[in-house]
Amino acid sequence: MLIEKYKNFDDMFMNLNRKFLLHPEIITNIMSDSGYVENVVIGCKTSDCTLDLSTFGYTMGKWGHLLKTYINYDNLLNFYDKLHKVSGVSYTFYFNQKKVNNGSCLISVVLTRKARKGKWTGMKVFYRVTETQRRMAADLVMLNRFIKELPEDICDIQNVVFFCAQIYCSAKFINGFYDYFGVPRGKLDYSHKWINQLRKDYDKYFQPESKIHTFQTLARMQKLALGITRYKPIDINDLSIKGYFEEKGGK
Repeated sequence: MLIEKYKNFDDMFMNLNRKFLLHPEIITNIMSDSGYVENVVIGCKTSDCTLDLSTFGYTMGKWGHLLKTYINYDNLLNFYDKLHKVSGVSYTFYFNQKKVNNGSCLISVVLTRKARKGKWTGMKVFYRVTETQRRMAADLVMLNRFIKELPEDICDIQNVVFFCAQIYCSAKFINGFYDYFGVPRGKLDYSHKWINQLRKDYDKYFQPESKIHTFQTLARMQKLALGITRYKPIDINDLSIKGYFEEKGGK
């Protein structure tokens, strides 16, 4: 079991990935390029987040795709309404669940409070699994916006706790923006199987002479790392869940 505490979402994203790089002994299972950790609990004092998704190879189009994947807007509006009416000290919003493959990564968020008529002050996030080095960035941005757009008269979220059945980091894809984490490659423990795989992938796919792969996700990471493709910056403050759905007529 891994228990971590961080200052905010930025701190969580940066240092959870640095932990994979500098302390790979946390990994409990390795499958291909991915190192897995099971039973993870992460606490954040605040939901502050400034992550720029373009840094990780995302475009604005990803924002709409993410929202359509996870959020039913009618259910979200109903959730807002019920926050004013329910009498309990916890209330759940369920994300859309896929019926195919292994199912959705994000399962739900639970808002909590200490008194039945008080403001909602805590949020718990439940995951089946999450990829820490890329997809988690998109999730954290969405969760930050989710919190920012909660009804202010009844919500004052002061801390967030994540409960993850599994997390994993890809030794291949993290090479696409490795420098972001500020860990000199010379400090890595190459005697560890996962770290050694990271180096192999770096040497094979992320050199100036490397052939761009036909697998699009890998190709995107290669182009990003090699400076072939540059993405327009995405300011988190320009992103809105309500704004997206209302622009689409609530769908």
